[in-house]
Amino acid sequence: MADKKVTQLTSLTTTAAPDLLLIVDDPNGTPVSKSITIKNLFATVPANTAFSANVTVSGNRALFSSNVQVTKATTVNTFITTLGSAPGSNNASTESLSVGQMYFTNTHLYIAVNATTIKRVALSTF
Repeated sequence: MADKKVTQLTSLTTTAAPDLLLIVDDPNGTPVSKSITIKNLFATVPANTAFSANVTVSGNRALFSSNVQVTKATTVNTFITTLGSAPGSNNASTESLSVGQMYFTNTHLYIAVNATTIKRVALSTF
């Protein structure tokens, strides 16, 4: 393998935590080739990572988080986040909710319909 360029290696379509990546440590100083596992590489990514570019989720996918904020979205379809407890008021601004954000508890679905109004619908078994 030492006589192959990285571009000549077989491509990998899926990864696992113990997979190794080639990394060049200190490329602007004294470059040293090293390896890092996928697990260790992503362990350094902060839990509250923000995406500044467009993020697209398509198909039958679910997003799970205890705190999700969507800004500058042109279209958000069926984006619902679990809310630990009911909002303290029906004012979206007071509750720091953006228009279109939807939350649910085990009894209600909450929707911020404008900057100052949250509406709710009771959930029932059918």
